[in-house]
Amino acid sequence: MENYEKMVMEQAYTILTKPDFKWIDEFKGYMRIELVSLLMEYFKDIEDYRKCSKLKTILENLESSDDEHNSKGIETGSKKS
Repeated sequence: MENYEKMVMEQAYTILTKPDFKWIDEFKGYMRIELVSLLMEYFKDIEDYRKCSKLKTILENLESSDDEHNSKGIETGSKKS
């Protein structure tokens, strides 16, 4: 079982780190964050910190993008004159 899990995690990592990788729209922001977090946890557990570093960058970009998306279109009372 362990070899299958490793193969799946390695394949997911390879796909996510390709320079031309693009997320499909059906895979929502929170799903992307959960997947990358899961991969980070896996590679942290097996002490592959080089992969964790790349995944951390991807995760930070996703979180930043998600924050920007969530803050658009929200008006607060402080913006009204």
